[in-house]
Amino acid sequence: MITENNLEAILRSLIEIDTSTPPGRNYRRICEVIKELLEPTGCDISLLRTPSERVKKLVEQGEEISGERINLIAKIKRGEGKTLILNGHIDVVPATGNWKHPPFDLISEDNYWYGRGVADMKGSLAGLIKVVQDLSSNDNWKGTVVLEAVCDEEIGGYTGTAYLHDTGFVKGDYCIVGDGYANNVTNAANGCLRFKITVRGKSVHSSMNWRGINAVEKASNLISQLESYNKVLNQRRSKVPANPETGVDFVTPSISIGTIRGGTKVNIIPDECFLEIDRRVGPQEDKDAAIIEFQRILDDLKSNDKDFNYDLHIGGFHDSFEIPENIEPIPTLKEAYRQVKGVSCPVYGGLGCYDAAHVAKHGIPVAVLGTSRVESKVHGIDERVRIRDVLDFTKIIETTSIKLLR
Repeated sequence: MITENNLEAILRSLIEIDTSTPPGRNYRRICEVIKELLEPTGCDISLLRTPSERVKKLVEQGEEISGERINLIAKIKRGEGKTLILNGHIDVVPATGNWKHPPFDLISEDNYWYGRGVADMKGSLAGLIKVVQDLSSNDNWKGTVVLEAVCDEEIGGYTGTAYLHDTGFVKGDYCIVGDGYANNVTNAANGCLRFKITVRGKSVHSSMNWRGINAVEKASNLISQLESYNKVLNQRRSKVPANPETGVDFVTPSISIGTIRGGTKVNIIPDECFLEIDRRVGPQEDKDAAIIEFQRILDDLKSNDKDFNYDLHIGGFHDSFEIPENIEPIPTLKEAYRQVKGVSCPVYGGLGCYDAAHVAKHGIPVAVLGTSRVESKVHGIDERVRIRDVLDFTKIIETTSIKLLR
């Protein structure tokens, strides 16, 4: 039976463990806790350590990580039938700033639960754990349910969901990822490219700046070009509807500068300026074409300025994905949503990246539903989730599981 008390107990055990990434803390510890919660169900439970060779690739891409990367797989079977995968990530972003409550204590207040990760996405993960617990004592379904509790979603999922599916550890007929919004199903999302650029200059004393090459000034020309390019991308909207709360009607690509560093002292002309750039790649866009477009901007700057010199590093790519609305598990998930909430469920594409893409690329139809809302302060101070949303999410996933696996 799904109650506020039993969900709160599960969620508290998850929130109290700081699984911040970077660097990636306490992954084994939280997986052991989940294992303890599921062992009474008779699940077949495995803790899988991502090989160091795969982790090394993240380090090469500049991720500041440490410690082992652990994922949990729990399987429960009721005879022959379809396999449904339930996916949730164990990591959270670091808790910075001045919180009203300690971020790694679960606080219940005014119909909300507070704590780092309650919305993204330990609230949903608690629900998925509860679903597996309930299904273990329910004979109204047949087939297999697989729970994936995965690491490193916050840095792209390469050592978590992608690892489990690229290696074939997990296979299935449908997948539901619990890392979405409470008020709509997500069936598509942007992918992501990361560019790291070091613009090169020549240092001299600032009193003779004409003898040097100011790397920051050269970088400013690139920034201006990227601002114009972003406006072009914003008009290149996909055919996938977006949640109106995002400010756009359809999923759209974009490009933005996330970090910039240059200069060492005010009276030294900087010889280096470093930029990290985020390029969101739409569901109908091509990754290689996006890279070519970006390179063309750099080439044009170079052709117009012989002193524009740079080094370019292209980081890891996160796939986009798109699943038609009429493909299971989406119709059944919508039906269960209406049954639990009493209202119809919209289907929108996401502007961010989802671990669902790592599943979809292996031919498994996937849908995303979660517990977060715009008000949830995801990745922010005093992150919160509506208690009602966690209860409803759990009921929706349990109902969907039983309807699909008959």
